[in-house]
Amino acid sequence: MKTTHNNLASKFALAAFLALGTLAVTSCNKDNNQAGQEVPEGNSQLIVRIVGINDGEDINSKGPKGSTSNHSGAQSVELVQSNGFDAIVAVDNKVPSIETSPIAQAGLKASNGSKAVSAPMAAGTKYRLFLYKKTGATYTYDQSVEFSSGTEAPVAVTKGATYKWIAISYNSVADLVQDRGSDDTFTLPENKDVLYAASVTDFTVGETVAPISINFNRLYARIAIEVNTLGMFAPINSASITVTGQSANAAAVNLTTGALTLAPSAGTPTLTEANFTNIDGNASRKVAYFYTADPTAQNLSVSVTNLKIQLDNNTERNFGTATLSQVKTITPERGKNHRFLVGLTESAISFDGVSWARSNLYYRTGGTLAPTPYRFYHTNPYNPDKQESFFAFKGHLPGVLANAVEANQKDPCALVYPTGLWKTPTYNELFSVTSQQGLVSGLVGSLIGNPATGGTTFGANYIDYTPTAGPGTSPYATTPNANRLRFYYNGLQSGVSLLSGIINVNLGNTVGTTAAFWSRDRVADASIIQVGAWSYVGTTQDPLIGAPRSVASRGAGVLNIDLLNLGLVGSGFMNVRCVRDANWAATSTAPGYNPMPTL
Repeated sequence: MKTTHNNLASKFALAAFLALGTLAVTSCNKDNNQAGQEVPEGNSQLIVRIVGINDGEDINSKGPKGSTSNHSGAQSVELVQSNGFDAIVAVDNKVPSIETSPIAQAGLKASNGSKAVSAPMAAGTKYRLFLYKKTGATYTYDQSVEFSSGTEAPVAVTKGATYKWIAISYNSVADLVQDRGSDDTFTLPENKDVLYAASVTDFTVGETVAPISINFNRLYARIAIEVNTLGMFAPINSASITVTGQSANAAAVNLTTGALTLAPSAGTPTLTEANFTNIDGNASRKVAYFYTADPTAQNLSVSVTNLKIQLDNNTERNFGTATLSQVKTITPERGKNHRFLVGLTESAISFDGVSWARSNLYYRTGGTLAPTPYRFYHTNPYNPDKQESFFAFKGHLPGVLANAVEANQKDPCALVYPTGLWKTPTYNELFSVTSQQGLVSGLVGSLIGNPATGGTTFGANYIDYTPTAGPGTSPYATTPNANRLRFYYNGLQSGVSLLSGIINVNLGNTVGTTAAFWSRDRVADASIIQVGAWSYVGTTQDPLIGAPRSVASRGAGVLNIDLLNLGLVGSGFMNVRCVRDANWAATSTAPGYNPMPTL
């Protein structure tokens, strides 16, 4: 049997109780008791309140470079490519809560060692308070009382006596905390979210009225398995999720010292799709937890297959037998959070060395889209009337001009989940889909008669490129528009004549004739002043002689660097087609990286 002696009363509770104040006693007379209760002569009432739960305070422990093991303050993130979908696979401490919205949850913890936040305890959660009376240097068990959070709980105590207290909860409204046995060894259950708190100093019952404030800490390590489809912009209709390698060790705690003794054997908690719960009611994020007192490293395997997601046109995409399996090592730390994240994301389409998104970017808020309003259309539709997909040059909100100060600009593609995986293409990346000599002077200008780069076709309202890699087979077969690199002739607005906050995009006669999307780069004039913005412009040309052909060139549109002296970049409005950012591997391993975008 493995024994760990750890003064949890000091380690877990010291900071919280010194800051919050730890005790309170209500003097007892007939006019000052709780709920009209009669208190025996010589006694007082002790009032107990719950402050919350210290939700896994971060530390700065680090594993070896390249290690996939995880301590509470370390993380590993990688992009894994699969058949039909990719995945962001991470090990970190950003554990989501099913009671807390994802946006609020993102602020609870950071991997850079910042202070954790006390989370509220759900009303009705059961907990038990143990009181020990001190005589000289000896503590003698006095009593225990079970309570539920959300109510002030009075306890009758002896006036003038000195006490210490311990509180235990299983963080459940259903699971009762048993009473103490014949000695101070308290057997804890297996695979439960055991919470523990203890008084930092003894208290003597007097005449003051100041409640005991209990701020719980986790006694076991909490390990979360999160599977999400935020990067696929769709809720999960169904999936087969298998987790193996997990081990849940129980322990016994000495109530007076806080020392833990591991149980002689560990259980294997069942973790399948039936054990996963939607986070904040959003079927795009699912989480399952297990808890262990054993700090021994665990090799966890998570496998996802038979994935079906709900598309934005109310149809279903079935990924069939496409399977993603990943193994990571997590070393549990008592009282800390650990997360194994499998964030499924749409795969890219590769053409001439550049990995493109399957459709245009759009921005829409509200409903189940929060907290990821930046998304790609599932079926790559022809939709020139969607103002939500027309952006200004370097603007990150549709119909809104960009700030002229570059430090205040955001790349809208980088705000697609996971943060930084996508970006707006550069001027050089436009070469993959344009002729090398063709150039458009002005936002639309006069197209020079050079055909688009090789492998292109065209239709009545699009220009098409045959992918060189990444189209997928069965998952996208029912949505072929998203299985090719296709740019629709959604049109563009070539300039802004009136500034009024959100601008109504007027596409004019470019609808049905022109495909246009921004690059991230400006056009430099003699390397002195930046006067324009590079973009992609594609169309179908019907020459005087010969058959129609597709033409795609790079446009060099004129910019008003500071429109009306209001600190805005005056530009037209176009679609945005994102590409994969080759720097994401470095970005994602930087300290403090969080896949959830900061909007």
